[in-house]
Amino acid sequence: METEIPVKDIMTRLVITADADLDILSAAKKMGSANVGGLIVLSKNTPIGIITERDLVKKVVAKAADPKSVKVIDIMSSPLVTISPEASLREAATLMLKSGVKRLPVISDGKLIGIITDTDLISGSSAELSGILSDLIEMHRESAQVQESGQVMSGICELCSQLHDSLKSVNGELLCWSCRERE
Repeated sequence: METEIPVKDIMTRLVITADADLDILSAAKKMGSANVGGLIVLSKNTPIGIITERDLVKKVVAKAADPKSVKVIDIMSSPLVTISPEASLREAATLMLKSGVKRLPVISDGKLIGIITDTDLISGSSAELSGILSDLIEMHRESAQVQESGQVMSGICELCSQLHDSLKSVNGELLCWSCRERE
C-alpha cells in the first residue's frame, strides 16, 4: 500500500500576502512583481481571505472601478478555504474540487505556513498523483463552459496539459493560446 504524501511536502512555504487595507492597484503590482495569481489577505497577521486575478478582473476592471480607491477587503473572497499541513494530497484535491478553489492556504495552529495550488498537485511525481490529475482534468472539463464563439472559461489544454483561463476548441481539441499559435 502506497503512503499518502502530506500537503506539507509539496506546499510553497513563501506565501505572498496583502494587508486587508491595501489598495487594489498596490495589490495588483505586488502580484505582478511576485509573479503569482493570488494573494492571501491578512488582518492582524490572521488570514481572512484571498484575492485573485479573477477578482481583479470581475470586481474592479469589469466595473471600471478606480483601483486606487478600492481596498483588498472590499473584493476578496471569504471565508478562506484552508487545509492542514498533515492532510494528504488526495484530501487537498478533494477539498479543491468540492470548494471550487485553485489555491489552499496551509494553516497550522492558526498560522499561515504555506499554500498549495492545483498546479502543485499536478506537478508532483508520485503515482498517487495520477489519480488526482485525472480528477482535476475531469473537473476542468466538466466546468468548462463553451460559448458560441468556441471560447472556454478555463480548463486544461489538451496539447500541453497546462491549466489556462482561456481555451478555444480547435479541430475538436481544447487548446490554449500558445498551443493554438504553434498549430
